[in-house]
Amino acid sequence: MARPARAGAHDALLEAAREAFARRGLEHARVEDIARRAGVSKGAFYLHFTTKQDAFREIVSRFLGALEDHALRRGELEDRVGRGGGAVPFSRRIEAECAIDVDLLEVLWRNRQILAAVEGASGEIHRELVGDFRRRMRALVAGRMSAGVRSGAQVRPDVDPEVIADVVVGTYEDFAHRMVEMAEKPDLRRWARSLLLILYEGILGRPAARRTRRRRGALRPVRR
Repeated sequence: MARPARAGAHDALLEAAREAFARRGLEHARVEDIARRAGVSKGAFYLHFTTKQDAFREIVSRFLGALEDHALRRGELEDRVGRGGGAVPFSRRIEAECAIDVDLLEVLWRNRQILAAVEGASGEIHRELVGDFRRRMRALVAGRMSAGVRSGAQVRPDVDPEVIADVVVGTYEDFAHRMVEMAEKPDLRRWARSLLLILYEGILGRPAARRTRRRRGALRPVRR
């Protein structure tokens, strides 16, 4: 009869595996090292996972799930701000969204070694987990952009929501790739705010802001 799994061993093994994958990658991480670090036997590892790939899959699934939860919370924030209509100053909207986007970048920074391990993982794991996640995120962003156009929000109707989704998802993927190669933490707030300004200047109609810029930069007509 197989011994029952020790309480808490599953999470301990996941944490130990996470550290091993971060240091050595999926290919070179060893089950015996993971089990030793978790304080269990190698045989106990196989009470929880069939292979080290199974452990890796669960780690990546949890990580991507946390990112998806963050994206949904961000959507809730956009809805709250949007309900304020024109009463919410543009600068306040940028700062509110910047704060939650910095939280997302913090998650990516803390998990940058796992991101590196994901990049080096087998095609099946990368395709199934990361590929599906990417498609869901693109659909989420494109859906919100489309809903903004239909609701009459200040979203330019001549901008393709699918392209905006590609820009947003692709930029955050590039942020993650850059983090993997960095030894020192970058200015995450600057990254988040820069992207927001670029996006909103491109997709939102801001007549008041445009009139202000024209008044400041345009020549006054000559009176006769």
